Amino acid sequence: MIRGIYHSAAGMLPRYHKLTNISNNLANASTTAFKADRRFFSFTLNNELTQPGINGQAKKIERLNEGLYIDFEQGALTPTGRKTDFAIKGQGFFVVQNEEGKQFLTRDGRFRINDARELVTPAGYNVLDDGYTPIQIPDGSFFTDDTGMIYVNQEENSRFLIAEPPSRDAIRKIGDNLYEQTNDDDLTEVEDASVHQEHLEASNVNVVREMVEMISLNRTYDTSQRALTAQDNTLGRLIDRVPRF
Repeated sequence: MIRGIYHSAAGMLPRYHKLTNISNNLANASTTAFKADRRFFSFTLNNELTQPGINGQAKKIERLNEGLYIDFEQGALTPTGRKTDFAIKGQGFFVVQNEEGKQFLTRDGRFRINDARELVTPAGYNVLDDGYTPIQIPDGSFFTDDTGMIYVNQEENSRFLIAEPPSRDAIRKIGDNLYEQTNDDDLTEVEDASVHQEHLEASNVNVVREMVEMISLNRTYDTSQRALTAQDNTLGRLIDRVPRF
């Protein structure tokens, strides 16, 4: 019976963590360039608590966050009419840099021009060009072509650096639509990506898909919960009555 309780809990835990991911995805369904989180269900299940350990003690629940990956599927491009909004179509990321010189990756192209005429993110991070230097846009009319080249007064000024690590497994989210590398590999410039001015990339979260999966997970979670409760109640009655004999 104890084993049955653990098996019921093992059915609940991975679904709980998947529901947490889905809730986060739905909360960011309207966040610019947000990429949904997915979880390998079988990996999570195999690392959950499945049975009592030595001397009846529960095994530790370990590596619950492993098996989680980022879905980098392209989001729809939405026109905004703002000259400092940019979207990437295809692979790659914009490369930005904070005041300490640390570099991050982002697909969120909601940029602005600061007082120094530098192109920066909402947080004030510099957007880098293909020479790994901050992009500066002098006074004058400017536009960007599909290759990411920025023209100021009809003359070439600089080109966006669109790059990514050799492996996307080395990318993790750090919040505010920023990603960082988990290793020291050099970035690889992406040649076949295109940059679209006055557009932003929408979130790639499919709300209908997420809701359907949430309903399905809730049903199976409730089933496991009822089974656990029934076994717990039975065990409680057994413990209560056996001493009477």
